[in-house]
Amino acid sequence: MHDDFEDRMAAEQQNRQRQANDLNYIRRYYALEQRHDIRVAIGGRIRTEGRQGTIVDTSGHYLMVQFDGEELLSRRHVTSNMEYATAAGWVAATPVADPYARVPQEA
Repeated sequence: MHDDFEDRMAAEQQNRQRQANDLNYIRRYYALEQRHDIRVAIGGRIRTEGRQGTIVDTSGHYLMVQFDGEELLSRRHVTSNMEYATAAGWVAATPVADPYARVPQEA
């Protein structure tokens, strides 16, 4: 019984560390806090495609969202049609500039 408890505790710790690593990456790469005053966090509220939900987990650089009234989780990209609840109201997240995008040359 004791081993089961320790295993669960270790698994929970690994899960928290994974989430922290994912969120750190998301914050650094997308810089939503610096660009839009959006803090992406577990428990944060989002809105997309007319639905609202809560961030409940991460999946790499994606967010796992529990939409209101739905049982299944939905995997969502951080900036793809996403709005975040902030102290100032709903704020749309915009993608970061693609560093490899080519600027068209004028003729």
